[in-house]
Amino acid sequence: MGLFPLCCFFILVTRAQAPTGAASSTPASSGIPASVTAGKVLYERKVNMRRRITDENMKNMVPEFAVSKTELNFSGDESTYQNVKEEEDVRDQAGGEFGNGNRIFMKMGGGDACTYRNYSTGQMTEQRQMGPKKYLIEDTLRRIGWRLQEDTMTIRGFLCRKATATDRQGNPIVAWYTEDIPVSCGPETFGGLPGLILSLDINNAEIRYTPISLTPGDPAKDRVHAPKDGKKITRKEFQQMMQEQYGMKPGEGGLQFRIFRDGN
Repeated sequence: MGLFPLCCFFILVTRAQAPTGAASSTPASSGIPASVTAGKVLYERKVNMRRRITDENMKNMVPEFAVSKTELNFSGDESTYQNVKEEEDVRDQAGGEFGNGNRIFMKMGGGDACTYRNYSTGQMTEQRQMGPKKYLIEDTLRRIGWRLQEDTMTIRGFLCRKATATDRQGNPIVAWYTEDIPVSCGPETFGGLPGLILSLDINNAEIRYTPISLTPGDPAKDRVHAPKDGKKITRKEFQQMMQEQYGMKPGEGGLQFRIFRDGN
């Protein structure tokens, strides 16, 4: 499976009438003491929805960006990551109409997905949903070939350092992490650095994560544990279901587009 996030994007097309700079290492401006080892990060996830669409008519019907929020809870060697449900969600909003009477709708899946990681054991558990059913995938933590850079930048009062990598498709990944929060986690399944990832850029801003807030302290105990609700299956079995349902091939991830016509 690639290193792209676990969220998927779908496009639905139906007939219009169819029924159906470097700084001090002490984060003084943040008001948060150094060496935080537990807390919560709220990220903004911004996805360029038009990047992979080649049909110009369809591209004009889709908002350029899909913006959502995600939440990372961490405590020592453990973390959980999930989407944040909002009252008004751009992922459920309709776009415009094609000249042939078709209307396009945008929907982002994976709303109830949750990823638990334990860095001391090297294990992870993903809770994924397909339709009304939930599934549990137990796996080992993925290793990312990070290359640490000398560049620094201050994010929300924390001195951050740059790390780069590439995914299996060769797309560039840029992470900014802070050693003032010495935990190895980050958004989605990204981690393995000597500090918390506060900002992440995938494939030259195709997908970007930026921190909205960082709250130190022990997160709710019921948030940092492996999910238990769902049927246990292997990753291969889940990938096969994704391929059958959405046409996703094993090893693909991130942005996926699926066209449905007249309810099909």
